[in-house]
Amino acid sequence: MDELIDVSIVGQPVVYGAGFIALLLVVFTRDWAGSFVTVVHEGGHMVMAVLTFRGFSSWKMDNGDNAGTSVDDGSWGIGFLLISIVGYLSPPLVGLSLAALLAAGNPWGVLAITLLLLALAFLYAKGGLANVVTAVLAVIVAATLWRGSTTLQLAVAAGAVWVLLFGGVRAAWGMALSDKSDAAKMTRATWLPRSVWKLFWIAVSVVALYAGGRLLLVGDAWPDGVWPFDVPAEA
Repeated sequence: MDELIDVSIVGQPVVYGAGFIALLLVVFTRDWAGSFVTVVHEGGHMVMAVLTFRGFSSWKMDNGDNAGTSVDDGSWGIGFLLISIVGYLSPPLVGLSLAALLAAGNPWGVLAITLLLLALAFLYAKGGLANVVTAVLAVIVAATLWRGSTTLQLAVAAGAVWVLLFGGVRAAWGMALSDKSDAAKMTRATWLPRSVWKLFWIAVSVVALYAGGRLLLVGDAWPDGVWPFDVPAEA
């Protein structure tokens, strides 16, 4: 564990390599990479259901891009809005948060948080595919933490972050606009067109990819002067 704390891998070859592999997985293996993104997506729904006191019973997965969470109280209200909107926000924002943790020199924290999220998702998974996906991913991360070389551990940590960042964009871009989609739920609740919500989720995921990618590659989420609250230092 000590080898994975206070380790700076910003701009290192392992980050570029993990990013390239993650991009290939997201583009060419939608179900494989999409499964991890979907777990985080549904995890966002579940966490928000708890935080808004709506409660949930379980979640299930039909394929890598199609899943659902059973919320106990699905009545209209601010809780319903928050639960519906957070799904597509979760992968890119979790990816951005983990990128910041990785850039701060804590790959162990990235792997530990990933394992914890997968373990919690497994406990509430319903159906064979949801159980298998979370169990397999959790075993891979646990085995990497336990027996993997330092290089492998760094690669898996960086790869998980890249998959969430790239996968968040792909999920938002490819999201369906059917009557059962999150966009349709938000439209019924706010009257804004489904395409508006899709563009909102795409915009957030693209910004998260940009900021997270910069954190991993150069160690700084924004160029100087770009972020509105970035106050230049006085000479």
